[in-house]
Amino acid sequence: MANPLPPAIDYTNKDYASLRQAMLELARYRLPEWTDQSPSDPGVLLVDLFAYMGDIVLYYQDRIASELFLHTAAERRSVLNHLRLIGYELSPAMPSSATLALTFNAPPQNDPGKVTIPSLAQFATKANGAGPQTFEYLGPDLTIDLRGAQVQPAAGNKLLYPSLPVTHSQTVRQVTLGSSTAEPNQTFRVPQSPLTPGTILVEVNEGAGFVPWNLRENLLYFTGDDGRVTLSGPASRDFMVRYDENGDAWVVFGDGVYGAIPPRGNNNIRAGFRIGGGAAGNVPAGSISDPKTKIAGLASVANPLPAVGGVDPESTDHAVNFGPLAFRSAYRAVTLNDFVSLAQKAGGVAKVRARSLGWNLVELYVAPQGDTLAPAPPQLKQRLVDFFEDKRMVGTFVQIQDAVPVKIDIHVDIVVEHNFDPALVQDAAAKAVQSLVAFENVDFAQPLYVSKVYEAVEAVPGVLAANVTRFRRADRAAAVTRQLKLIPAAVMKAVPDLVDRLLNVDVETDGRIEIGDQEIAVPGTVDVGVQGVLA
Repeated sequence: MANPLPPAIDYTNKDYASLRQAMLELARYRLPEWTDQSPSDPGVLLVDLFAYMGDIVLYYQDRIASELFLHTAAERRSVLNHLRLIGYELSPAMPSSATLALTFNAPPQNDPGKVTIPSLAQFATKANGAGPQTFEYLGPDLTIDLRGAQVQPAAGNKLLYPSLPVTHSQTVRQVTLGSSTAEPNQTFRVPQSPLTPGTILVEVNEGAGFVPWNLRENLLYFTGDDGRVTLSGPASRDFMVRYDENGDAWVVFGDGVYGAIPPRGNNNIRAGFRIGGGAAGNVPAGSISDPKTKIAGLASVANPLPAVGGVDPESTDHAVNFGPLAFRSAYRAVTLNDFVSLAQKAGGVAKVRARSLGWNLVELYVAPQGDTLAPAPPQLKQRLVDFFEDKRMVGTFVQIQDAVPVKIDIHVDIVVEHNFDPALVQDAAAKAVQSLVAFENVDFAQPLYVSKVYEAVEAVPGVLAANVTRFRRADRAAAVTRQLKLIPAAVMKAVPDLVDRLLNVDVETDGRIEIGDQEIAVPGTVDVGVQGVLA
């Protein structure tokens, strides 16, 4: 009798059950005398063990294969290393900014009324779920004349200084990073995080005291203040900062060819820096109320507007999509789309729109990161202008403008099913309507539709019916003022209530609210009323 054909190898058999079945079929071919393949047989036990081991090995092989390609990589470290091959670094956390209003007690009669706010003065929020958030004044020492025009009178014989810029950060003056071994490509971890980009100052003790070294974007070359490109050499006291997949910052020195090597020493590398950043710094208005630095005569402090501009480290999804685009554009802003894409890379910008009023003027309308639409603070505007300085074409000017808010008024009457609590249903319906104009759900020039209001409200459990009676921009005259006064009072009394309600519906034509190119919708008067409960 001819030997049976060997079983075909199926290379798609990668799970435990398939591997076990394939090995048993091979055993029947190689060992036809082995007929007892019950679970209690030692041979079957060995097959089960090898199938289990093969399942694990093949799983990790597939994972490794997936991590080899940018669009299939799942680990942040893999995405970070792939994009470094094209010179793209994932953006680190960026700090938010706010403007504080300081209230002072009126100075006594013989007091000169001079108050100094020191540089790096700190103010904090009260403790919350994420802990207190600290903000710093980063400007030079500021002297306020409480008897001059810098302050305004306030209630209770107080004086108000309305505009102190602060940033979500904490200054760490000096920390030892480690000891140099005089080896090339040394790296030292910054012990605290998140490091605010561009704020670190590294000093190296070269034998005669600590000497400051220069922060560079890379260790190959740098662009000087005069615009000239200079190659880094063996004597260049340069270092760069790299962020790993956990958000920790590392100070990287050169290899002796591109960038100098710090000389050998004991604890001879130290740094000062600022930490802070992330969406946690986008605190609401009125929350920065705890002065950590003692300031003479200060009665209270608060932020009239929310802090904006704080952003978490760049997500891998955004990096995978944006990294190749940045590589193709070579980080140069030529078209309006280039300005939009690069502005988002700069950090702190949630939404952006660009327009050109001439051949050499580009206006960027920005909405900072945050929970609500707020004006961009001066720190963010200046950072964006500086960011585009080496990316714009020569002769092109970039102006940063605030997004124009458009308040939207919405009123909905609902009918509630009898087995639901009307108050709970009303509250849920109101939240559903407000979410339509929430900051995260709107954008520049994005129109609004009344059909979406009906869709959101009617999806709330307990809502039987809904009637939108107001859906319009708050800056436009109400449509219900249409010539109702021309109708005689006797006729109006005879109009049934239903027709009267229809006449007073104030909804934009075609149920669509147009939003301009530089405008973003924000909540105006948004409320929900209960028209009745169905018995």
